[in-house]
Amino acid sequence: MQRLSIARSLRLALVVMTLALAVVAALGIASLYNARQRYENRLTATSSLATAGANLAGAGIAEEEVLRDARGADAPAARRQVAAAYSAAAATATSLARGDPISERLVAEQIAAEDSARSLADRGDLSTAVSGPLARSRALAAQLQARQSSRQAQARRQARSDSRRALLLVIVAGVLALAGALALITALVRAMRQPLDDLVSATHSLAEGKLEQRVEPSGPRELQDLAGAFNAMGADLASAQSRIEEERRRLAVTIESLGDALIVTEPGSSVISTVNPRAAELVPELTVGGRVDDEDSPLPREEAALAGETLVEHNGRSLAVTAARLGSAQAGMVWTVRDMSERARLERAKSEFVATASHELRSPLTSIKGFVELLEHSSDGMSDRQREFIEIILKSTDRLVELVNDLLDVARIEADHVEINRRPIDVGEVVHEVVELIAPRVEAKHQRLTSYLSPTLPPALADPGRVRQIVANLLTNAHLYTPEGGTIHVGAEPDRAWVQILVQDSGVGMTPDEVERIFDRFYRAGNRSSSNPGTGLGLSIVKSLVDLHGGQIAVESEPGQGTIFRVRLPAAVPGFDSPASLEAIRGRTVLVVDDEREIAELIASQLAALDVQASIALSGEEALECLRTGQYDAVTLDILMPGMDGFEVLRTIRSDRELASIPIVFVSVFSGRQELAGEWVVAKPIDADELRDVVGAAVSAGRSRVLVVGREALQALLEPALDDMGIEFQWEVSGAAAARVCRERRFEVALVDVGIRNPQMVIQALDLRGRRVRRAVILVSDGATPTPPGVGKLGMEVVPTEYAASAVLAALRGGR
Repeated sequence: MQRLSIARSLRLALVVMTLALAVVAALGIASLYNARQRYENRLTATSSLATAGANLAGAGIAEEEVLRDARGADAPAARRQVAAAYSAAAATATSLARGDPISERLVAEQIAAEDSARSLADRGDLSTAVSGPLARSRALAAQLQARQSSRQAQARRQARSDSRRALLLVIVAGVLALAGALALITALVRAMRQPLDDLVSATHSLAEGKLEQRVEPSGPRELQDLAGAFNAMGADLASAQSRIEEERRRLAVTIESLGDALIVTEPGSSVISTVNPRAAELVPELTVGGRVDDEDSPLPREEAALAGETLVEHNGRSLAVTAARLGSAQAGMVWTVRDMSERARLERAKSEFVATASHELRSPLTSIKGFVELLEHSSDGMSDRQREFIEIILKSTDRLVELVNDLLDVARIEADHVEINRRPIDVGEVVHEVVELIAPRVEAKHQRLTSYLSPTLPPALADPGRVRQIVANLLTNAHLYTPEGGTIHVGAEPDRAWVQILVQDSGVGMTPDEVERIFDRFYRAGNRSSSNPGTGLGLSIVKSLVDLHGGQIAVESEPGQGTIFRVRLPAAVPGFDSPASLEAIRGRTVLVVDDEREIAELIASQLAALDVQASIALSGEEALECLRTGQYDAVTLDILMPGMDGFEVLRTIRSDRELASIPIVFVSVFSGRQELAGEWVVAKPIDADELRDVVGAAVSAGRSRVLVVGREALQALLEPALDDMGIEFQWEVSGAAAARVCRERRFEVALVDVGIRNPQMVIQALDLRGRRVRRAVILVSDGATPTPPGVGKLGMEVVPTEYAASAVLAALRGGR
């Protein structure tokens, strides 16, 4: 049995049982058939004999009648005839009676009695023949009939007995066949049971972690194969367990030696289950068994950590915290805490260097640029040659400013401090200015520069200085990498909701690999670095500036076929900026606060074009004294001033009830500082149009500087708190309405209800011009409405309704 498979063993058992049952059935059927045949044969024989006996008796009666009645000459013939008939009947009866002695005897005696009666009749003694032998013959015929009836009854009894015997034989044989088959199956099951029991027991042991458990192969072939597979699986599991343990030990050592702190929480709760040694140094408050959300926990809220890296200050360290789920929401979390103190120190050092360099380089450039512009506007008594000199100085100054900005923008972009002041601009005018600036350099290299400006070109929503920088960098790049005699083309045209700027050259072109990396910082293609100067920053800055505008940039190039750059900037929405903001400051009084008199006088001169009466204060203390003693409609404020700096002046003004309503515009090289979020800002070097536009907008906005976008149900809760704190606001209930009022007025801070329909789209629709929107938008929740999942990815903190007014006030004061 062990050499056979289970399938073959079962087939063998079924075949044997089938054959046995077939043999038993055949034997039973044959026995029944034989019994039936014997019964029928006996019944036929007895019936035939009974008929022959009756015929014989009839022949005897006929002969008796002939003997009794026959007379005359015909009597002998008649006697002979009936005698012959009787003899024939006697022969038939005798023949049929063979095999039954009693029937043979009765037939023989009947024949003998008939013969005796015939002899008596021949002697004339008929009466004796009739009363003697013939009467005896009739009695023997009756006995013969009774004998046949008896034989038939006996045959029926014998047939019943044979049938019962055949059925009994079938039953006994069937039982024996079934018993044999059951015995075979039992033997098969017995052959499989022990190996299966061994496998089940070994499986339980394996499940309990006893990976050394093995089984002895036995039983049918399948079970032997299964036992072999089980043993192989056990060996593989043991090997895998060994490898896992080794990897676990290595991972434990790695985690313990990490410079980052790791905190793991238990599934479904905030209870800490594991910490590494570094966690004891960075966050000693968090220990195993504690909670990551305790009041003294330095970790940020779970939603903020899951959304991205969050910076916290703790025990004099700057810590970067992130969190990730270990599978599902109930599987626990792992928190990573990294010490960013050194990086923060380096960032601060870099920021300080950028600030110092920016101030030292841009302040004299601001004076040069501003006074040359004033000189240009007051050139009535100058000759054409002098005006040409002034124009060259102005263009060169602009170029120098752009060169300095290229160096500083890299650091700003890296630190996310680039300020984009978007307003409707004429891109054609910007392109024309850059073309005029670069034209002498192009002519010196014998290149041909062409330009095309579409007559239907709409204004673009962009920062003019940054667009000028984009076009200048692209044209400079085309000029440097186009050989002598080549062609450069620049154009601007409308493209649906975009304004497209195209710069094309017939230069050396680029390979697909170079095109793929062309916007990487410090990357310069191999065929360029040896023959052309440059730092590899220009196109990287262009890409960053286009992205900050929400635009698109694409490049097409082939080696030897030149290059095409396409820049698309958003077109300005009609009615985006109204000249009403400029008229709002015409004839107003503005206090200009700057520690450098030249810069203060420059600002005053630039505002004088709108009949603005400007007073100058050279320090923070002097500015506060002027504000308390005079009446001013707005203040322009520098940050870096000796003694009281601009931030202290701002806090003092905001805390004074009489001065708190005065619009303040920061004019500083620190236009990208986070502390200026929510404030009106103009960057140095000063663009006169931008200065007048921002000051006019600040005056136009008055104190209605807060835009609230929320459901009407939240209005009853928020309005009293905003009114109590003296915050003037405008309430809108939809994103479309908010976008509309943003085009009509300027707002410093927006308060957005997370329960409003599609809050992400509402935030994108806001246009807090002159602001860093990321810091000037506050999300508020009533606690009953769940925060949509997408809102958490915006990186903004959601404040409860009861703290919303305080958060807005803090944002207006620059304290956020």
